[in-house]
Amino acid sequence: MALNASKVETKFKKPDVLEAGGYPGRLVQLIDLGLQPQSFEGKATEPAREIYITLELSDEFLKDEEGNDLKDKPRWFSEFFPLRHIKSEKAKSTKRYLAFDPTNKYDGDWTKLLGLPVIVNLVQNPSKKDKNVVYNNIGSLSAIRAKDAERLPPLVNPTKVFDLDDPDMEVFKALPEFLQQKITANLEFNGSKLQALLGGKPAERVVSVAASQDDPHVELDDENPY
Repeated sequence: MALNASKVETKFKKPDVLEAGGYPGRLVQLIDLGLQPQSFEGKATEPAREIYITLELSDEFLKDEEGNDLKDKPRWFSEFFPLRHIKSEKAKSTKRYLAFDPTNKYDGDWTKLLGLPVIVNLVQNPSKKDKNVVYNNIGSLSAIRAKDAERLPPLVNPTKVFDLDDPDMEVFKALPEFLQQKITANLEFNGSKLQALLGGKPAERVVSVAASQDDPHVELDDENPY
């Protein structure tokens, strides 16, 4: 049976968990998730706009079945969080932003950070579903020294940005299904430009398009496993 999913061959093996520590990387993807519900200690709080960012590591790669680095498939790590005002010093979005732009040269503009270098501090966390399974997650980001940044190779993958104020449908349709669903479930979807471009369908009826490109790293039903 040619269409049996269990018979599909993969050209890379599931990556090993990386040791905890700092890894050089660059911002490769910035996705606007729109206005999302928020909660704190189990209680609903004020909704907030969220963003999803992806970091491409500069010296860690997926491996083929023989354990050799696939130089065209660097390791990616992603996370999403509320986008707060740059003056909110304790906000995760501010801490992440200032790791790329310590002097706030770009006045809080995340789109100006695409391609910029940073140190990605990875941690190891057990799965919520199975404590015997350990995943890497982003613990924090920190600024990279200028002389170290100069030695970093450029991004392997092209940068990608999706902005709900000016939605690029080519980018949207290339996003993994779980991101499309989160975007179209945002609290301001109905009546938005994106809804119009999707044929005016209400959020619950939008059919997502599967990811078409280069992110074999997305299995976020628990945590980001890679």
